[in-house]
Amino acid sequence: MAYHTYEFLKKRRNDPKWRSAYISARNKKIISFLVLGNIILWGAIFWRYIERNNIDVMSYLNELQQRVLDRLNELY
Repeated sequence: MAYHTYEFLKKRRNDPKWRSAYISARNKKIISFLVLGNIILWGAIFWRYIERNNIDVMSYLNELQQRVLDRLNELY
């Protein structure tokens, strides 16, 4: 079956031929919205936490980079 837009499927949501495709597209749209909403929400909370507590992110990134490099040096 060819790909159809959500609007196309929404117009045919009560048609038995297109019902399952509509439900699948609707569920994907809902899940995408929820995932994106969670990413934005937790990103904003994390950003606010960093700003309020004056955390130096670069020091954490440098420490993480050093640990990864040390681990790689141990393996090779």
